[in-house]
Amino acid sequence: MKSSFLKFLAILAALLLAAYLIFRIAPGRKRPDGRAAGVKLYWFIPDGMRADPELFNIYKWAEEGKLPNIKKMMERGSYGYGRPVFPSHTPANFATLFTGSYPVVHGVNDGPMHTEGSPLDRVSVGGFSSAAKKVEPIWSTLESQAGMKVALLSVPGSTPPELKKGVTIRGRWGGWGADFHAVNFTDREDPAAPQIQSRNARLFFFGPPLSQFAGSGPAAGWEGAPASHSSPLEASLSAWGATVHAYIHDSTDDGKVDYDTVAFSIDKRRLLATLKKGDWSDWLPIALRWKVPQKGRPAELPELEREVQTQFKIKVIKLEENGFFRVRFFFNNLNKHLAEPAEAAAELIAGAGPMVDFADNFPPQLIYYPEDRQAFLEEAALSLDWHQRAASFILESYRPQIFINDTYTPNQMLTSRWWMGAIDPSSRRYPETAEAERQKLWEEVLGMYRKLDEIAGRLLEKADDQTVVVLTSDHGAIPLDRSVRLNNLLASAGLLKFHADPKSGEPAIEWESTQAVYLQMHSIYLDPQGLGGNWRRASGPEYEALRAKVKRLLLDLEDEAGVRPVVQAVEREQVEKEFQLLPERAGDLILASRAGYGWSEEITADLSVFGTPLESGYKQAVLSGEVKGLWVPFIILGPGVKKGHYLGDQPFELLHQYPTILHLLGVKPPPFVQGRVLKEVLE
Repeated sequence: MKSSFLKFLAILAALLLAAYLIFRIAPGRKRPDGRAAGVKLYWFIPDGMRADPELFNIYKWAEEGKLPNIKKMMERGSYGYGRPVFPSHTPANFATLFTGSYPVVHGVNDGPMHTEGSPLDRVSVGGFSSAAKKVEPIWSTLESQAGMKVALLSVPGSTPPELKKGVTIRGRWGGWGADFHAVNFTDREDPAAPQIQSRNARLFFFGPPLSQFAGSGPAAGWEGAPASHSSPLEASLSAWGATVHAYIHDSTDDGKVDYDTVAFSIDKRRLLATLKKGDWSDWLPIALRWKVPQKGRPAELPELEREVQTQFKIKVIKLEENGFFRVRFFFNNLNKHLAEPAEAAAELIAGAGPMVDFADNFPPQLIYYPEDRQAFLEEAALSLDWHQRAASFILESYRPQIFINDTYTPNQMLTSRWWMGAIDPSSRRYPETAEAERQKLWEEVLGMYRKLDEIAGRLLEKADDQTVVVLTSDHGAIPLDRSVRLNNLLASAGLLKFHADPKSGEPAIEWESTQAVYLQMHSIYLDPQGLGGNWRRASGPEYEALRAKVKRLLLDLEDEAGVRPVVQAVEREQVEKEFQLLPERAGDLILASRAGYGWSEEITADLSVFGTPLESGYKQAVLSGEVKGLWVPFIILGPGVKKGHYLGDQPFELLHQYPTILHLLGVKPPPFVQGRVLKEVLE
């Protein structure tokens, strides 16, 4: 009897222990050691992936069989729409996704930000840098609090790296590592493309050149060069401390001048590649020079440089019979200075090939010639194919519990010149495109979405029944009809002074005598005593009078059709209430634009305020509530998530995704989180 009773107690104890462990280590809960109980997260966030219930109805496309992997996600999870926070720009919205808070808490109001104590002619806080955030992102929380292994691929705001033990691959524009941007070379100044020689040809308008003129002349000093039936020409193409010589020749013996081939060489003896119009080279070796940033370095000391052995591809975008050329160098976006740990760069290149992170750049450069469109499409395909291979490699080789990846290519396509204005009926340019051409453009956009679907499919392949898989984006894109040169408006009112720089010919602001200036992406800075030197916030009656004057000037502004592009001009003291922005990183006035109108820093000699830009899409500084083109997809599946559940046509704010994901992982959110758990998706 005693033996049976003891056996009964032993069985009861075992059952109670099993029940306890099931409760404590069930999916969505935590073990006693704080680790999530086997639940993983694969989070794909393609930048600028528009989704809305009307024009970009990706869920309808999925049901039609065009996006098979998204269809699987819909069947296995919950899906609907998200909308970005103001100013509908990448840095602010990625920071919102990764912190579950508004910019007033995480601090990332924008990309280029200005703070007191620094000159306004340079950026004091870069929103793409991890250092811009005032609270920790989800990857730091999951690594430190839950002990999870994390891998980040091309995630804005992730560099300089914050992970202690995980893998961080090129965070994009974070001011970290030897980041070599692609460069276009065009054979001489061309009246058809005047913006190539302006600030629009520099990274974020003030950084390194993205386009250059490289005039050609008679070829000389070549050994063993290909035969040419017209006098050969040459050009020296220099970028990132390396020079490649182009030998432009006529390979056809037809009795006329018709240059059709370009050979490339470092030393004019050994050829790297020989290409015709439209050709890409293979990946080629090259040594580039990286100027290592040195904070606090005395100005009299020489800059520290390092040689970086890497690879590049050459694209002959344009080659005319008279020898006029347009050539693009695309440099491998990954090297040991852009990965943490450093050895992950070589491993990923070996596993997925040299990195093509995204197509084109910012500002866009593949917008000036018709041939640029095809170059963009080819580069976009290269980038999305690379991301598909890279996702598979990282998940198979590193086996992270948390994998977050991004690609910038959707944003680049939908904000470029060639697509949005022709396919969105709300664009003024829509009637300019024939229906047959519009259908072709739609197929190109759908082709890009199919590539995104394939990347999502790779995540589904690697996921198990304990994996939360999320597809979303930071913002969509809408047509850009008119460019509003706010600094021309301020100059016309005598509030901004400038002159032409004697070297570059570009307008140079005279800061000491300038009382008002617009700076990207939404701020007007004001001081009746001038904005020169280290900027400090002005105050007093003169300042208030100036601010009232400029606000009225902006709100009264009308274009030729009588449309007022400024829908809100909000004083700094009210930006937390109106826009949930951090006041200390805001200008004196914050501007929201009417859909279709985009702010521009550009200053022109004629001081014209309105213009039609080459780009036909954008997203910055537009309020997203009723502008459905700014909405994005939100699909989530995994343990604890409703299956086949449509969340409706009304969007959720992006900050709610963070606490929802942490809830499913069984991790307690930090106290700064402002979002809520979306109980609508929970079983």
